Amino acid sequence: MQKLDYKNLNEVIVHNQEEMDSIPEDFQGRIRLQDTTGRVYINKCYYLNVYVEAKASAVAWENSSVEARGNSSVEARENSSVEARGNSSVVAWENSSVVARGNSSVVARENSSVVARGNSSVVARENSSVVARENSSVVAWENSSVVARGNSSVVAWENSSVVAWENSSVEARGNSSVVAWENSSVVAWENSSVEAGGNVQVVDRSYDHKIKTSANARVVYMPHGLQEFINFFGIEVKNGVGTFYKAVRKDEAGLYHSDKKWDFIYEVGKVKKESDINRDTSEDCGKGIHISTLQFALNYGEDWRNLAILECQSKLEDIVCPDDTQGKVRTSRVKVVREVPLEECGVYGKILAKRLKRGVN
Repeated sequence: MQKLDYKNLNEVIVHNQEEMDSIPEDFQGRIRLQDTTGRVYINKCYYLNVYVEAKASAVAWENSSVEARGNSSVEARENSSVEARGNSSVVAWENSSVVARGNSSVVARENSSVVARGNSSVVARENSSVVARENSSVVAWENSSVVARGNSSVVAWENSSVVAWENSSVEARGNSSVVAWENSSVVAWENSSVEAGGNVQVVDRSYDHKIKTSANARVVYMPHGLQEFINFFGIEVKNGVGTFYKAVRKDEAGLYHSDKKWDFIYEVGKVKKESDINRDTSEDCGKGIHISTLQFALNYGEDWRNLAILECQSKLEDIVCPDDTQGKVRTSRVKVVREVPLEECGVYGKILAKRLKRGVN
């Protein structure tokens, strides 16, 4: 590798780890990562001088500041600051601050602050603050504050505060507070407080009446019985057979295992049976083969490193629908149609796919 005179350079282009490690810590110019071979670890404090672009992949450590562009992938740790643009993908840890634009994907944890725009997808945890716009998808945990606009999708937990605009979808839990406008959809759990205006629809799961509506906003309740379940969740039914989904664990050999029973294996194109099904509708998790809506399946397996989503079919006559279902039912007989690529499972499916490829929980 040619030795460079870094004192007289304003910019260095890096393609691999060896080139990155050769740059002295006192280098004052700009560092550009382009078309990298594997991940490049940014272990030194380059502050505002690192740019990740042109399909590059980088991991930033120790309070580094990174600007990512052009379908780049960045994992930032230890109080790092990242600005991501142009379909970039970012995983931010430990009080990181991220600005994501242009279809970026962000996983932010530990008091991170994220501004996501341009169809970005964000998972924010531990007191994170998120502003999501333009069809963004956000999962916010632990006292997070979220402003969602432009058909955003938000799941808010544990005293989160959310303002949702423009056809956003919000699921609020744990004493969360939500203000929803412009055709947004809200599911309220656990003493959440919701103020709904415009044409907002609020699904009241708390039955605690902490919901204020104005204009054409309305409050609805979860379905009771299989037919209401089908109508509520928009389950596709043809000739008495419904299409559902199931989160399973896929091993290295390509076998699909039940999460609860490892030796219970599903195969594409084949029927799986469970004769001893619990038909008591008052029990949410009774014995049987559990199948669900696509969103429920994604949420159920979101933290698995071996997640696979199966599309399944079951006759309606074989299904038991619990009284207080959250999106799943159980059946005695199911046929596996196919494995559904996570990239086909909406915005949140796409972020899970990217996380699995990076080995991130």
